[in-house]
Amino acid sequence: MASASNDKTVKLWNTATGKEITTLYGHSNEVWGVAFSPDSKTIASASNDNTVKFWNMYPNHLKNLIISGSLNDLMSYSCNRLHVYLQSNPNVSDRDRRGCDGIGTKSN
Repeated sequence: MASASNDKTVKLWNTATGKEITTLYGHSNEVWGVAFSPDSKTIASASNDNTVKFWNMYPNHLKNLIISGSLNDLMSYSCNRLHVYLQSNPNVSDRDRRGCDGIGTKSN
């Protein structure tokens, strides 16, 4: 389990024992959210320092993958990646197809 903290860290916990496994340092302000990727190999942490950091869970140590970048940069990057899906998937509503309009004008 991972927890966000107002002490600028992300903590990883052993849910069986309740003991802290490690503390991740790198944000310069309080961390207000954490989430695991679907494959549990990456943790994303969001902070009041206006960054989102991605932490690689493997190999046997944690490594910060992306240290810098504003929330706007992350949204731009994400919308660039989603654009083709939003435009081509028949299950996406017309309203939702425009969900990234105006965000992310860079080509990746």
